[in-house]
Amino acid sequence: MQLTFDYYEIQEAIQLLVKKKLGIDIDLEDISPHDYPSIEYRERILAYKKHKNGKEVKDKNGIREIDWDKTKYEKKWIQFDDSADISFWVGE
Repeated sequence: MQLTFDYYEIQEAIQLLVKKKLGIDIDLEDISPHDYPSIEYRERILAYKKHKNGKEVKDKNGIREIDWDKTKYEKKWIQFDDSADISFWVGE
């Protein structure tokens, strides 16, 4: 089953969480009165294995081999505005 929450439902959830966890009653306008909240996430930047001559190492199927030791993560941000939704799947 897919669950989808829009911007306003997420704002209400933040309000309820702050009330429950911190005991602070905040107004929805106090969460971000001038701009939208941002979501920080990490994106994996893959690095590929290379031979000594600089050419990429490929497996028996011709697919480039990933060098997991050299793969890095880059931080990125998006604005969660009133046109955004969060969706995820639960259950079967």
